[in-house]
Amino acid sequence: MTETPDQLDALLACARAGDEAAYRRFLTEAAARLRGFAERRIGREAEVEDIVQQCLIALHDKRHTLDPGRPVGPWMYAIARHKLADWLRQRRRRAASVQLEELAVAPESHAARDLGALLGHLPDAQAEAIRLTHLEGLTMRHASARTGASVSALKLRVHRGMARLRRLVDEGQE
Repeated sequence: MTETPDQLDALLACARAGDEAAYRRFLTEAAARLRGFAERRIGREAEVEDIVQQCLIALHDKRHTLDPGRPVGPWMYAIARHKLADWLRQRRRRAASVQLEELAVAPESHAARDLGALLGHLPDAQAEAIRLTHLEGLTMRHASARTGASVSALKLRVHRGMARLRRLVDEGQE
């Protein structure tokens, strides 16, 4: 049975008063709603469950931040949007890193030469930051020590460089 929003609010209110069964029902209903929220946005079942679990953990950890007089729904979906955005950012980073790592394994390949040509279109600082962090696999801290740039500056160089690489690839630049 699906709870109405008022019942969801009531379940959390009862849970705050110490009713463990109400808290379990609240989490069950929240999971169902969050699952639907995530499925509409990404549609991949395994990833949906990961996001739902991350959201439930965040709801549990942050339940003290909800003002008891406020409705649960907007608060819950705000947390879900943040978790989904975090997941999407991590997914993009992993995909870019894997692609660059695959190219780094075969330096004689056409793809590696193409990557070298693309990196040649970047300012030297951005190209170096990408080479150190994505191709050599250095952490930001170690790459920072090698370049003398702060970690923040290095992160910005990588971010801007990767954005420029994406534009170059989209434009068909070599």
